[in-house]
Amino acid sequence: MPLLIICVKMDNSDFHYFIIFDTYEDAMAMHDDLDKLSIDNKISPAPLDLVEGVCCGVSLMIESSDKEMVDKYLKDTSFKYMKFVKAYRTLNSKRDRYC
Repeated sequence: MPLLIICVKMDNSDFHYFIIFDTYEDAMAMHDDLDKLSIDNKISPAPLDLVEGVCCGVSLMIESSDKEMVDKYLKDTSFKYMKFVKAYRTLNSKRDRYC
């Protein structure tokens, strides 16, 4: 049987980054601080396939274009978070649309 190999080129626009938290309060505090610094972030459910163990279920989603800025922010601040992870963009634009 012939083997079919499909190569897909992915660039950074195919990924999001997620900051995973222990508590909802930590997530909201960092969200407010990032907003004050004009760093784009969105409150998002924590991607369960990336969470090892227990987390609060809330994450902050960061665009790949802001990764370096957020890396520096995380190093320079004392906010608590579990981890900062990269995930393939799997958002469904038709999710939660019923009409």
